[in-house]
Amino acid sequence: MRENFEAAANNLKEFEGGFSNDKDDPGGATRYGIAQKYHPGVDVRSLTWEGAKAIYFRDYWIKGGCDELPFPLDVLHFDAMVNPGPGAAIRFLHDSGEHVDPLCRCVEYQVLRLRYYLEVIRKRPVSLKYLAGWTDRTLDLLERTVLTMWSLDGK
Repeated sequence: MRENFEAAANNLKEFEGGFSNDKDDPGGATRYGIAQKYHPGVDVRSLTWEGAKAIYFRDYWIKGGCDELPFPLDVLHFDAMVNPGPGAAIRFLHDSGEHVDPLCRCVEYQVLRLRYYLEVIRKRPVSLKYLAGWTDRTLDLLERTVLTMWSLDGK
């Protein structure tokens, strides 16, 4: 649902801040989570937030099919399209599809995401330094979306 994009982008901005060029980040130089390696035609050093949002909308929200997903799955999937990326996000979407209850599906989606991050660390131990941030981001989104809806539903 397109009207959820703005709020989803603002959530993302909390976790994908200013310029970074961490030698251990496979994406290389990034600004607002837009990695130079995956966006070679973008000058990430001078990228504005509005420019980043345009990339997020085109390359992640639309290409990820977020317009076709119900809330809160659209928001969770968009965030995972950005980090850890489209390949993993599409697997989470597929593998969580067994759930009829949309909120249970969203919980499963986020559990799959956390398990993915643990597997990344097993394969690339230097990534352990990112685990706290990845976990906080994943759980924060779960709390802002699913748990809020669950409590409003009286469950």
